[in-house]
Amino acid sequence: MRVLPICAALPFATLVACSQPATDRTSAAPMQAEATLRTAEGQSAGRATLTDHGAGVSMKIEAAGLTPGPHGFHIHLNGACAPGPDAATGKTVAFGAAGGHFDPGASQHHGAPGGAPTANHAGDQPNLVADAGGRASLEYTNTNVTLSPGQGSVVGRALVVHADPDDYKSDPAGNSGPRVLCGVIEAKAR
Repeated sequence: MRVLPICAALPFATLVACSQPATDRTSAAPMQAEATLRTAEGQSAGRATLTDHGAGVSMKIEAAGLTPGPHGFHIHLNGACAPGPDAATGKTVAFGAAGGHFDPGASQHHGAPGGAPTANHAGDQPNLVADAGGRASLEYTNTNVTLSPGQGSVVGRALVVHADPDDYKSDPAGNSGPRVLCGVIEAKAR
């Protein structure tokens, strides 16, 4: 006889549970990450803030201490900003441990930013242009990368600023010269 009251309460409990509002997954804050750009001597020289909007990652970059003019700017494969071997020469260079450009599409070609990931590196970014005082800022959305886990994720990879402009065509790095600033992309806590 005690089973009947429990069974009678079951439809009421189901109605209460069903009347609760569903979780709204679209209102979740976008994923964010950041990187502190440093010189080879370890001095802070800028910051990058990255926000994943689902259709790409927007980047806001501020840098200082650069020579005036354009500088190649790329996402590199490894999240390491230590000296390491240059892929072309084998010589140890500043930030060489960052490896080559991030290329999840296995294009093996350098190119202009925004190209298809199978046509050129997903890590190819626009040149960062420094003013007469050596300060540079850039806002850019890369539709070929994400902050979410997976093959296209840039979390744990490095942002590298080069000494010279990127020509957007020469392999492997756009003839953009030595690496002058580097920062590892780290996810921000939600």
